[in-house]
Amino acid sequence: MKAINDQIKKIKLQFQNAVDLKQSCKIYVTTTEDDSWSFYFKKGYLIWASSSIHRFRRLYRLTNQICPEINCQDIRLREQEISELWEYLLIAVLLKRVQISIMQAKLIIQAIIQEVLFDCLIAGGQIKQVKTIFETQANSMGAILRSSLFMQPITQIDYKKTIERLESLVIDWKALSPDCTPNFAPVIKDINKLKQAVALEAYQELFIYINGEKTLRDLAIASQKDILDIARTFATHLKSKAIVMQQVGDRQLTNLYFTPSDGKYAYQNNSQPREYIQELELPLIIYVDDNPHTCQQVAQILNPLGYRIIPVNDAVKTLMVLLENKPSLIFLSAVMPDANGFELCAQIKKMPGFKNIPVVISRKQENMIDLVRAKMAGVSDFINQPIKSTELLTLAQKYTQSIADDSVT
Repeated sequence: MKAINDQIKKIKLQFQNAVDLKQSCKIYVTTTEDDSWSFYFKKGYLIWASSSIHRFRRLYRLTNQICPEINCQDIRLREQEISELWEYLLIAVLLKRVQISIMQAKLIIQAIIQEVLFDCLIAGGQIKQVKTIFETQANSMGAILRSSLFMQPITQIDYKKTIERLESLVIDWKALSPDCTPNFAPVIKDINKLKQAVALEAYQELFIYINGEKTLRDLAIASQKDILDIARTFATHLKSKAIVMQQVGDRQLTNLYFTPSDGKYAYQNNSQPREYIQELELPLIIYVDDNPHTCQQVAQILNPLGYRIIPVNDAVKTLMVLLENKPSLIFLSAVMPDANGFELCAQIKKMPGFKNIPVVISRKQENMIDLVRAKMAGVSDFINQPIKSTELLTLAQKYTQSIADDSVT
């Protein structure tokens, strides 16, 4: 408990400094499990927050709750616009198109900030690092803070009032569900035990809602109950092992990652100027792998640290994507259905202007043959599969030279 309290105190101290000193900064929190949270301050006000956990689910759930008439799938973002601010960008686009009101936009952002902050606080003892990244011209990792999206923030949160409300909620949650987060999904493990513990009507209601896919937050909205009330509903059944909690993956919103680059879509993009564009100062990484899950994992790791990611799931489209977007670093899977990573690298190196761009090959196992092929193709380095966040970050920092100043704390 002392370790948990110490970590929360450390987070609160960084937040309080941002408020008291009226700083423009990003406070980045990571855990031993490679989860992360990012909090953005503008002149001392908390204006945005994001997390590596359930980013798609959170946006989809809260947008549907506050603006049930809106479908997030209708908003298309180009690869160049996908950064750590994509949720904020999507909300800004909805607001600009007058599909949502300013009040609805503020409510969505405030709800996201509260959820992200709550999840961060209950992580407690798992927190490994709390880092503050400042908005300075010399700090490329802080370039995101100079985004046009933050020139006039949609809303400004009073951090002190928000943290006071959440702290009491965190204490109650820890007392009730110390090993569980609202992002877990309940699943029935022992039907007979559950039938004996509750009335038939209550059992039928639980059976309808619980499917192992709906998280506690999903269930709170579906049942129109407070998240603590939902947790209390399951507390007894968790102790009896009639119900268990399990982790569930994020939802993918198909319109937010790779947009087909056909002629029609390219013409539409070029014919209408976009007010919201990607922060071009941030290092661009193109990751080529036929497995969409791997590409999503890479984006979730690197986006919060200030990298732009363009995932490419079809190796055949790689050269076309490279011609449209010159990256700082390229990752290629060694083996894909329609291409060989080494041969693809050799082709890239022959393209004008791409000879000196580093290329990293992702592979499942080491062997001497790969070393020979790598030398002939001009490969810069290797990364092992499955991807480990520490190895990925090391390579990204090594080849883009975008390491935040170590003196920044």
